[in-house]
Amino acid sequence: MSATQYEASSVEEPELPSGLNRGSIGLGGTLMQSIAQISPTLGIFYTIAFTTGQAGVTAPLTYLAAFLVCLIIAVPMRGLARHLPSAGGFYTYVSAGIGPRAGFMTGWLYAIMVTVVPAALAAFTGAVLQDELSGKYGFDVPWWVYAVAILAVCFACAYRGIVISIKFLVVMTCFEMIVGLGLALSGLIKPGPGGVNLSGFNPANITNGSGFFLAIVLSIFAFTGFESAAAVGEESRDPKRIVPKAIIGSLTLIGIFYVVTAWGLQIGWGTDNLPKLASSPTAPAFVLADRLFDGASIIILIALVNSGLGVCIACTTSATRTIFGIARTGALPSVLATVQRKHRTPVVAVYVQSIVAVVICLAVGLPLGPYNLFNLLGTAGTFVYIPIFILMNVAAFLFFRRRHPEEFNVWAYVVAPIVSTVALLLIAYYSIVPLPAFPVLLAPFIAVLYVVIGLAILIGRNLRPGNRGWMARAGELPEVD
Repeated sequence: MSATQYEASSVEEPELPSGLNRGSIGLGGTLMQSIAQISPTLGIFYTIAFTTGQAGVTAPLTYLAAFLVCLIIAVPMRGLARHLPSAGGFYTYVSAGIGPRAGFMTGWLYAIMVTVVPAALAAFTGAVLQDELSGKYGFDVPWWVYAVAILAVCFACAYRGIVISIKFLVVMTCFEMIVGLGLALSGLIKPGPGGVNLSGFNPANITNGSGFFLAIVLSIFAFTGFESAAAVGEESRDPKRIVPKAIIGSLTLIGIFYVVTAWGLQIGWGTDNLPKLASSPTAPAFVLADRLFDGASIIILIALVNSGLGVCIACTTSATRTIFGIARTGALPSVLATVQRKHRTPVVAVYVQSIVAVVICLAVGLPLGPYNLFNLLGTAGTFVYIPIFILMNVAAFLFFRRRHPEEFNVWAYVVAPIVSTVALLLIAYYSIVPLPAFPVLLAPFIAVLYVVIGLAILIGRNLRPGNRGWMARAGELPEVD
């Protein structure tokens, strides 16, 4: 039974209240929410070695190809965001298009993924801080101290409200992108062996087709996060206009940033010496900064910590808003939809997300190690994104075919979803063939565990007789401007 049918049979259901701080952020803040969750400098500084190792001099071309694939993924999402600006995000999209059961599973998968991601990113950022500060300056503080401090800042921002979170994100994201572009432009001004050239954009220089494709796979997931503008839709001004612009705008800005920065880093290193870039035991950005910035690689460290903190804040915002959006309809315990009176934040969701993140960071990160935790949960997130995006594609087709046939467009709601779905399935295949080493080997099983927990909640709680009222509300919207 579709969400529309449930609406028809439950006309007495009250309209959904929002409760969040409506109209508090504009296009710039919504845009920065998406860009921060993409984490620009972390995304490029810690993937350039792998993409260069796989694609050689054509690594910049892999980021350009990934950007185009992500734009195709964003096309149907943009249409849904225009009609369904809800804190529930994917939960609302898929519920309205396919039905409440599929909507719950999609929302659950996204919510749990962005709930645990800050644990991995805080651990990773803490480890980078420990390694750099202890190695270069003798300041040896355990990584987990930095990680807990990062998560504490995330909690404070999430508790105080969207305005302070966005202010943090605007300052931090602008700073890290300036540093990244500054390093890239310095590389173009002071090139390494090989000089300034456009070899990275010439498809004729692709020598390993399989490696080039694998580099695109990683690059695609360096873009994930652009969808998070939807989570703050109810708190933005004119969300039906702003959220779609933020989704496409964040992708476009990050696409330009990644391509230019990848090119500049390779040129600065030297295109005649790229094997050493690919095998560098230290992140190439630190090596380049020591040469191009006269030893001031501390600037890169600040930018990376800044990026790690920014993505943790953005993910915390996405997680708490998604949880709030689901709980508001009754599909999760209603206490999770409690809004703090002064700051208009989903306070119980904030506490739950923060506690889960800290527990995972310490309980799993300490025995496994921060880098292993980052690789494990990051790869698990890859497997979670794939069904989310595929279900969103199906939902967009059905939503516009059934409910807005006057807007139905074959390119936007048939061709683009098919192309992106095929690309996502190929990504899934190449992510497990060949099987990765332990502990990343556990990533697909963690993704399956997320699904199992979601199914248990759906079947054991939400589909019990007398407890199905949420199904009439899953695809509905609160009153938004």
